[in-house]
Amino acid sequence: MALDQSYLEAIKNFEGYSAAPAWDYKQSSSGYGTKAQPGDENIPPDQLKAVHEQRFLEETSKAAASVDAFNPNLPPGVRAALTSLTYNAGPGWQQSGLGQAIKSGDYDKAREIFLQYNKAGGEVNPGLVARRQKEAAWFTGQPQPSQAAPAAPASGLLAQAQTAAPGGLAPSIPGGLLQAPIFPQQAPRQAAPADPGFFAQIPAEQAMQAPQIHFAQRRPVNLTGLRNTLQQRAPIFSRG
Repeated sequence: MALDQSYLEAIKNFEGYSAAPAWDYKQSSSGYGTKAQPGDENIPPDQLKAVHEQRFLEETSKAAASVDAFNPNLPPGVRAALTSLTYNAGPGWQQSGLGQAIKSGDYDKAREIFLQYNKAGGEVNPGLVARRQKEAAWFTGQPQPSQAAPAAPASGLLAQAQTAAPGGLAPSIPGGLLQAPIFPQQAPRQAAPADPGFFAQIPAEQAMQAPQIHFAQRRPVNLTGLRNTLQQRAPIFSRG
């Protein structure tokens, strides 16, 4: 019997999706963590995801069948958690302490042991730690629906636009472009007082008086005398 869709979606989220094959510790995987197959590169991109989806359903069905064969009377959440573990790491747990606890019906002990399956390549993997904690919670319930991450606070010009717009919404224009931010009106700036410099040293009573300008008296030019002077210094030749 296939798993409830909520569990299948949770396993997909754990695995993530990759259209291209990538090495995954023991095998080259693609899609939702299934083994990459020769010839995948020849499948059109618009059909490849459907192929990966089908492989995912087949492999999770095989994992669920392995769990049912080991113990056919498990609570749905325990069955789903062990199916996810089997899909991710294989059925080796059935020959260990976890298998013994499951066989005896001691689900509290099984849950504690279940959390220890958090290593990859012999080292504790933070991603597996988080995954096992979420799977172990299924022992007593179904997976919680995924919540969208809170939007990051706006910054810079966007934050200014949101602050200025009614209701905190950024104003927009056709095309989705933000308008220029609206800034509070500022008082007109006053010109800085000029440096008095030299004029500050002039007494006030002198500064109020208009400056007096003196021109030299113009005298008429004595052209006759100038000509006589020039004739005495150099002879003037006339053209014949």
